[in-house]
Amino acid sequence: MSVYKVSAALDVPRRTLRDWMAQRHEILAYDGNLKNMKLEPGGRYEDFPDPPGLIEFINHVRDNERALTTTHLILWIKANQREWLTNYLATKQQRTSYDSLLRLLQRLCDRHGFSRQRPTKNKVKQADLAEVQSEFAAEFHREYIAYGKDCVYNVGETGIYYDMPPRYIWAGEAETRKSPAVRSIRLA
Repeated sequence: MSVYKVSAALDVPRRTLRDWMAQRHEILAYDGNLKNMKLEPGGRYEDFPDPPGLIEFINHVRDNERALTTTHLILWIKANQREWLTNYLATKQQRTSYDSLLRLLQRLCDRHGFSRQRPTKNKVKQADLAEVQSEFAAEFHREYIAYGKDCVYNVGETGIYYDMPPRYIWAGEAETRKSPAVRSIRLA
């Protein structure tokens, strides 16, 4: 493959590719800090022996809409990874071992995309909301089956101004990926 094609495929300037090719022996022989996320395998090694098992436990608890604390994670570790826990706590000072374990678990959760939140009371369970949504969808399709797809506007929760189109609208994170044509319809 030519340098031009590789440059276009990787979206990297040709000069950078030529520099990499000139320095390939030094780059491949690199024996420095492996925590740098730019090099493979690189990255910080997991201290915890079974991250997928713990993540599965977290997702299971969250799917059941139960409050999950770091204490629950420690109880799971005691039940499933007791030997690792004993060895980990033995390497720490007595007065800081518990705090160190808490920090380790908080960082593991953060790395895997879980955020710390204040507990609040749900007004409606997620399963009930999904049921209401499916009932509404079935009712909508029954009621408006006579209309073609070109006659139905998908506006979601976006308000429509009938007199003039808005300059800006507010959208949630999921709505920002939708095409602007859906939101910019001006009805006469």
